[in-house]
Amino acid sequence: LLPSNVANTNPHSDKTLLEFQPHLLQQHKEQQCLKYSTFAIATDEFFSHLSSQKVSHRADAAEAAARERLAKIQADQQRRVDGLVKEQERWREGAQLVEAHAEDIDRALGVINSALETGMDWEALEQLVSVEQANENPIALLIHALKLDKDEVVMALPDIDNWDDSDPDSLPPIHHVTVSIKDSAYGNARTMFAQYRASKEKEEKTMEASTVALKAAEAKAKQQLAEAQKQKQRVQVMPQRKVYWFEKFAWFITSDNYLVVAGKDAQQNEQLVKKYLRPGDAYLHAEVHGAATCILRAKRRRRKDGRTQVIPLSDQALRDAGTFTICRSSAWSSKMVTSAYWVESHQVSKTAPTGEYLTVGSFMIRGRKNFLPASSLEMGLGVLFRLGDDASIARHANDRRDFALLEQEQIMAQEDEMQQKDEILPETDGNDSESNGEGEDEDDSDKPHVDEEVVETPDNEVEQELSEKMEATNVLDGDKDEASRSKDHKAVSFQTNAPPPKTGKKKEKELSRGKRAKNRRAKKKYSDQDEEDRRLAMMALQGGESSKKGKKKGSKIIAKDSEMQQKAEQAAKQLLVRDSKKIADNLDESVKDILAACVTVKVTKGSEGVRWNKFDAEVLELLLEMDSLEEQRSAANRLLELTKSTRIDNFSASLAGIIRTIKKHGVQSLSNFNQGDGKQRKTKAEKQAEKEAWQEILAEDGIVDNDGDDDLAGAVDDSAELAQLTGKPTSGDIVLNAIPVCAPYHVLSQYKYRVKLTPGSVKRGKASKQCVEMFTRNEEGKKNVVDEGTKRDKELIKLVGENEWVQAMIGDVRISSAGASKVVKKQKSKGKGGKSKK
Repeated sequence: LLPSNVANTNPHSDKTLLEFQPHLLQQHKEQQCLKYSTFAIATDEFFSHLSSQKVSHRADAAEAAARERLAKIQADQQRRVDGLVKEQERWREGAQLVEAHAEDIDRALGVINSALETGMDWEALEQLVSVEQANENPIALLIHALKLDKDEVVMALPDIDNWDDSDPDSLPPIHHVTVSIKDSAYGNARTMFAQYRASKEKEEKTMEASTVALKAAEAKAKQQLAEAQKQKQRVQVMPQRKVYWFEKFAWFITSDNYLVVAGKDAQQNEQLVKKYLRPGDAYLHAEVHGAATCILRAKRRRRKDGRTQVIPLSDQALRDAGTFTICRSSAWSSKMVTSAYWVESHQVSKTAPTGEYLTVGSFMIRGRKNFLPASSLEMGLGVLFRLGDDASIARHANDRRDFALLEQEQIMAQEDEMQQKDEILPETDGNDSESNGEGEDEDDSDKPHVDEEVVETPDNEVEQELSEKMEATNVLDGDKDEASRSKDHKAVSFQTNAPPPKTGKKKEKELSRGKRAKNRRAKKKYSDQDEEDRRLAMMALQGGESSKKGKKKGSKIIAKDSEMQQKAEQAAKQLLVRDSKKIADNLDESVKDILAACVTVKVTKGSEGVRWNKFDAEVLELLLEMDSLEEQRSAANRLLELTKSTRIDNFSASLAGIIRTIKKHGVQSLSNFNQGDGKQRKTKAEKQAEKEAWQEILAEDGIVDNDGDDDLAGAVDDSAELAQLTGKPTSGDIVLNAIPVCAPYHVLSQYKYRVKLTPGSVKRGKASKQCVEMFTRNEEGKKNVVDEGTKRDKELIKLVGENEWVQAMIGDVRISSAGASKVVKKQKSKGKGGKSKK
């Protein structure tokens, strides 16, 4: 539907479209037709008109329902009044007949009461009345029926006043009147007149109430009819707005432009972690029942070398996301103030401990949890508007500015400049490195320095061992010059000269009481050993190597392999790992060229390389051992065909399978595979060619095949999508649609449309209606001067579906905003009016 200020531009709204055709068929030449320039436009017009007709039919149905509802209300009120009028006539006629036959009625009542006083049985009394009626006793003939259980008698009284006695054969009409045996005839008549007057008063009140109800029903029906007529006048199909990927979750944008996404159920929690949790993002949760999985999406930037770099998260964004996590848990309904925690993405795992399992939406957190400060239970409902052009987006670029990000970007830019300078210096001085000895400096710069080690021992045993071992290594490597040996010795002795008492005190302070006692027991046990004995014992246990080799995590000291170990390692590699290229050189040149084409890849721009290591030497030997050159060529050609049609992850396994097939079934079997069923996977080039051809076909019909994400191509984070959304649009902006969002209230401080939500008792549906009414109402008592931007915003808010508001709203709330009490009173008055109608 279009807004009310936009006219219906459909020129064929009064017509019914039957079919759409690329060409006018012979059987339809005599019928009226509409011609368009392209078939795509005709198809779009047909289905748009079909949708608009459906909306028009719904408006007609609503109009008919309103008229039918009004007619039912009028008929019901008339039926009630007619019933009261009939009741009045019955009471009045009965009272008049009782007064006319008062003497006969008193006699009949006297006989019945006297019989009952003597103790006559009810059945005997009825038999007595029947006998007297058979004897044509005039008093007994007046009795029609006995209702002694209710102390009543039904009298058959003739209406002599309304009897036409001109005809001697006609009888007066008989009326059955019920009288009480406890009262006289005139007493019964008095009671009937009282009932008549009460019924008359009731009729007057009913008429007054029905008049008010009919007026209200008519006003409501007129309003519904007017809305239906407006819908019929402005029916036109508008394109559906683009739904962002995060709108299916609970989400909001922090005050410094970070995206926070939370799951609404267990399935969404699972999907969030598996699909949308990236390295650098923060996973937030709370130790409260019902707390949802919450993800704070980190920002990224593209470096000059083309790589993306994660920017550290801001503290403000973490606090906002923590508040969101707490308010989306059971802490909201219980009004419990607590705190959330966050961990890094690599600490979240789906792997359960041994013997346990994780349900859907549950995850294991390994490592330290970073708890956030306790947050207040204050949420808000606001409206975000999607901007439609680059000028509007640029105008709101600083709405959610991250000042901490600016400082980090400056620091990162300086680091990039320093890194580029470091990369340029080795290139300029690389030619003189051998003569000036700078090559040795570069080699040593890559080696781990001893001063980077984390201090974990109180004595200097490790340093002494390293200095001795480095000296022994320098004696073995006689080809190194004296400068390198002196420099190595200096690097190792740097930590040795450090004051040991300070290190020992630091370590002693860090040790717990139990570890200190354990150290004392160990010193007492091995007190007979000196430093030399302990060092030799540790070297014997480690096979002649340092006892600290790779023992502790984070240690920068790595003992060097001995010359014997290096020679043994090289010999083992020569025996176990065979060079595939050497075996490929023994193949025929034609076979070798075909295999090379299979594993040729682009190394750099303009250069290619052959990766023979993708083939195992054993598989190439099997190929070499085949009986004929024809079989070898067939196997290589088959592998080349597979590389063009499918993706091959293991070339050795594929080639081995082809060799086994040829040995078992012969070369002819490969032709059967080549024929196949004609279903082969398309290559990437073929898919791209088909896509381009399809886009050309659509372009001929004036259709552009894109998803509206061309402006986001190459984006490294969510900043490009979030830049299209603003909470404070201006009259000069081009706004496409409105999107409701529920977020911590302090995040919405700059939004144009917002309300505050605290824990309460109002359900989501009713609360969302009240919020929409507050957003769209006109201020009373103020000048009715509203700019075009505000009118546009309110029209877009009205177009948002009710389901979208309910999905965004948090449950069980209390609305706090300017004018909220007026809206509540207005809704209560509507409710009372509805009850009075009933």
